[in-house]
Amino acid sequence: MRVSPQTLLEGVVRTLHDQVLPHLESRPARGQLWAAIDVLRNLGGRIEPAVAALEEEARSAADALGTLAVRLRDVGEAAFATGIERRLAEAPAEPASAHTDALRAALVDAFARLDALPAERADALRPLLGGHLAAQAVRDLSRLQPSLLEEISRG
Repeated sequence: MRVSPQTLLEGVVRTLHDQVLPHLESRPARGQLWAAIDVLRNLGGRIEPAVAALEEEARSAADALGTLAVRLRDVGEAAFATGIERRLAEAPAEPASAHTDALRAALVDAFARLDALPAERADALRPLLGGHLAAQAVRDLSRLQPSLLEEISRG
């Protein structure tokens, strides 16, 4: 059985916090332990991207691109819509990181192609993708963990 790096780090953090920290009386040692806990908490997200987060981003991007394709057909941009639909169909299903990367590239391409449309038409269609980007920014921010520097400074 393999334990993911994220699970392993969470276990180490929990052990240090719950079992080691209460037994440290030295202020400098407590500060060093809080610093180590802070590093470990923030390291998890950098080691292995959480699959659930990637899948959520991919669903949102695919929905936005699909909606854009439908609207493009409504305004007579069938070739553009077909290109988006092709990119959606060709995105690898696994691993989640490759799937999400392919959809990110499709978003970048769609924004570039929107820039080539007449300004009025592009301005009307851009928010369909912009909604995904705004929601993704909120999702990304919600995953950030606050630093423990305040805890560390109290010892």
